[in-house]
Amino acid sequence: MGEINWRDNWDSAQEEAQKENRRILLELYMDGCPHCTHLHTETHVDPGVIEAVNSKFIPVRLDGRKNMDMVKKFNVTGAPTTLVFEADGKEVQRFPGYYSPADYLKQLEKEV
Repeated sequence: MGEINWRDNWDSAQEEAQKENRRILLELYMDGCPHCTHLHTETHVDPGVIEAVNSKFIPVRLDGRKNMDMVKKFNVTGAPTTLVFEADGKEVQRFPGYYSPADYLKQLEKEV
């Protein structure tokens, strides 16, 4: 498991989540954002994080600037913001900002 299997399409991720009855992990980031870069290059490469995300979620990673409709829809006010949804699209958790691998896993375990 070398990396998180990010999807880049919200609608198809929702369909996949419903078929597999899995939660969706949505990360909204911005290019050039230091915290976003640290989250992606430090936390998302951690083997424990990769395993947890790929096995328990349908992960979606979208650039907020290119997906302002999603930013507005989910009332995201900063980057990065990670949101967790039930397969039916109901938001169950959000955690904004950078998290170390250990802290990121703790956030994921709150609702898994």
